[in-house]
Amino acid sequence: MIVPRAPHRLLPFFGIALIALAACKEDLAGGCASPSLCPGQALEVHDTVLVATEVIDTAVVVSGMPPLGTETGLLVARYGDSRGDSVVSGAVLRFDSLQRQFPQAETTKPAIPVVSISSASLQFTCAPDTSLIRDSVRFEVIDVDANVADLDTAAIHQLFLTRPALGTLNVNKDSLSISHTVKLDTAFIRQHVTVPGGRVRLGVRIFSYGSGDSTSAAAVAITPVSSSTIATTGATGSTLVYEGHAAVADTVDSLGFTNFSRSKSVGGGPEFRYLANYQLVLKGTPASPAGVLPVGGLPSSRVYLRFALPSTLIDSSTTIVRASLILHQRGDSVFHDVDSIALTPRVVIASPIVLDVSKAALLLASVTTVPLLAVRVNPFETRSDTIALVSRAASIVSLWRAEGPRAMQRAIVLQSSSEGHDARRFLIYTNTAVPDSLRPRLHLTYIPRSGFGLP
Repeated sequence: MIVPRAPHRLLPFFGIALIALAACKEDLAGGCASPSLCPGQALEVHDTVLVATEVIDTAVVVSGMPPLGTETGLLVARYGDSRGDSVVSGAVLRFDSLQRQFPQAETTKPAIPVVSISSASLQFTCAPDTSLIRDSVRFEVIDVDANVADLDTAAIHQLFLTRPALGTLNVNKDSLSISHTVKLDTAFIRQHVTVPGGRVRLGVRIFSYGSGDSTSAAAVAITPVSSSTIATTGATGSTLVYEGHAAVADTVDSLGFTNFSRSKSVGGGPEFRYLANYQLVLKGTPASPAGVLPVGGLPSSRVYLRFALPSTLIDSSTTIVRASLILHQRGDSVFHDVDSIALTPRVVIASPIVLDVSKAALLLASVTTVPLLAVRVNPFETRSDTIALVSRAASIVSLWRAEGPRAMQRAIVLQSSSEGHDARRFLIYTNTAVPDSLRPRLHLTYIPRSGFGLP
């Protein structure tokens, strides 16, 4: 038989329920109410703004990006303004392995050396900036071989200015996107092919012309020959083609040779002396004004920003809902263009033991690891730009918290989306900007750590 429970035994349970209900209705300062115990209770959300050194303790400009020989395309350009050529760049194409012999059908017989050249040419394709070119351009190919160390680009720079052309090619603006062939001096190629160990180093420079005008601005990026060529040979944008002849009458005495320029593989590749091609800035972007950090330009620069956020926000259970880095941009009047480019943030993955900022600025996470959104704008505009460090799409703070301060620097790099391919640049105000409103700031929205929990 079931005995009914006495009514007075239910009183303690009613008391507990009333206490819990009262707690849910109470607005506790300091975020002590527990959402798990009080469904529907609003969380306490805080907003704060950190300015200048409160958020960024290190801001360094790293120039010369991308490093010599790692460029994906070689900019050959001549940007002009009312004062003449303001920025000039060229391409250096390196052919260190030349075909010097005819292989024989009978492999036991020695190969027959090449003794003469009947034709020679440089072949390449390019991606033009048609907004700059008025009518046509002239490519000039010159000899830039010099008996100097590989990194002595000053000597190569001088050769660009003084050496006569080995070959030239005039191309109409509408035909710049196709493959181009510049015929070269055959005597020059023969001197290098018939000498053991000889090499060929070619420089490419450009001039642009309008109808009845003097030279004007021009810019093209030398690109890989074709996807199949890259896959099979590693070619990176140019080929040297020549027809060689042997001195033996009873054999086939002519054969076309194609020599590809090759580039360093990513990670653990050969030393620089084995690189094929690189971009050389002959006249760079004018110096930036005082009090700003330049991003982009030629030679291109990146800006390394290291954050100094309170550990109570990063290394605790505080939940950062949103973090927006607000930067103020000074318009750069040197170059105007109707097309915008992007100010792109990248996450630094270098550990704190990497003290050289120029090296840390190269150790960057993939854009898919923390997909920070770029800001697309014209660099000549004066405006503020907002970069979301924490949003629904990405959270750099979560990465920092997971990795810890001993494993990863808390820093980002700002770079131009057209790094190395465009003379335009962003000018960002620094921590010491006047007035104070122009200094970088970080707007944080966060939920503080709860002080109420179950034992």
